[in-house]
Amino acid sequence: MGVEKSSFAGLALVGTFLIVAKSYWGIPIVFLGYLIARWLSKRDDQFIGILMRYLREGHVYDATPRLEDAKSRPKGWGRGLPL
Repeated sequence: MGVEKSSFAGLALVGTFLIVAKSYWGIPIVFLGYLIARWLSKRDDQFIGILMRYLREGHVYDATPRLEDAKSRPKGWGRGLPL
């Protein structure tokens, strides 16, 4: 249907829950989520997989520089790297 499989599974789960709970007001929100997921899948088909991996392993790589990271680096770290 034009979306990545885990996005579709999540939307189908939420949509099914809303129908079973008779919360029909949420179906347009699921449809909006589907449109967003389809747009993201067309822009980058691996977006959801990368996002889920980042959420699981966010503690491993953090792009924000911190002062304590700079203090723990060995002397001369980063020399000779191109600017």
